[in-house]
Amino acid sequence: MASDERPASTTIPSATPKPASSPSKSNPPTRTTPSAVQRIRIQALRSLALHVHRHDRFLVRLSALLESPASTDALLGTLGYTLELLAALLSRFLTHRLVSLASSIANKAEDVLLPGETLVATLPTPSSEKLLSQVATGSKALAAVIGDFRIFVRMWGLAGLYMWARGLWNAPLGTEAGAKERAVRRITWAQIGSLVLFQVLENGAYLASKGVLTSDAWSGEAGKTREGAWWVWSSRFWAAHVALELVRVGVLRYYGDGKLASETEKDVVGDGEKEGKLLMEQKRRERWVWWRDAVSNIAYMPMTLHWSVEEEKGFLSDWGVGLLGAIAGGSLLLDAWKQTA
Repeated sequence: MASDERPASTTIPSATPKPASSPSKSNPPTRTTPSAVQRIRIQALRSLALHVHRHDRFLVRLSALLESPASTDALLGTLGYTLELLAALLSRFLTHRLVSLASSIANKAEDVLLPGETLVATLPTPSSEKLLSQVATGSKALAAVIGDFRIFVRMWGLAGLYMWARGLWNAPLGTEAGAKERAVRRITWAQIGSLVLFQVLENGAYLASKGVLTSDAWSGEAGKTREGAWWVWSSRFWAAHVALELVRVGVLRYYGDGKLASETEKDVVGDGEKEGKLLMEQKRRERWVWWRDAVSNIAYMPMTLHWSVEEEKGFLSDWGVGLLGAIAGGSLLLDAWKQTA
């Protein structure tokens, strides 16, 4: 390197710099305070953006929910039973109001009527009662449409049952399977059998109710009797499936599934941090699924027993069916909604 080669930079200036001229003093810029109208506009835009984001997120999750037949059925079931509950409660409320009004008029007229006289009165329906009556009628009609649609889309459920049975058959238990696995496998086969019978009977009764089955066996009074019997027996096999499902969750509980969080935390002590977190998440998911199945089937059990007898012998009211159905469907819907997050 030549001795006269200049360095790329130096810490000593080659010439004495001229002193910088002092900046001229000027007034600092003044900040303009937004007016009240501007603040309201900014707040409105922020609120609008937040609402748009929330609605976008809701619609994305709803679209994901409707992509699955099972989650769609959970949504429709919850909606249908909730509407049925609403219609039943409104009808009871309106009936109570009418009875109270009639009793009040009768008590007031009792003092002025002569023996043997009868009071006939026509009263205009208040607007509030008229609106409630319309809501009750519309809710009941929409619930019936939803129920009919759910039965219709279940007609090809036999294909899903075949795939379920096929998967079990192609995945036999190994010799190392424990008592829990063997018990659950037997229960599952029994559930498939009960659901096949349920589906066949429900399909036949539904097609008969729509006038599709027109043979002599499904015509006249004999046909109506057969249709009613098939509805009842389909509900009985559904009740058998629900009872088996409760036995299954009981077996899982007995062998350790559905334990409390504190018990699960003790099980993962000593595992690595990452492995422990993954195991904890898996246990939480299993515990949540256990509670989901337990709640939904406990709610379904009285409903299936109610429909397993002749119509005049049922023990649940309309609002009871609506309440239990909303609980059963709501537990399934909540789980399906969580999975779209």
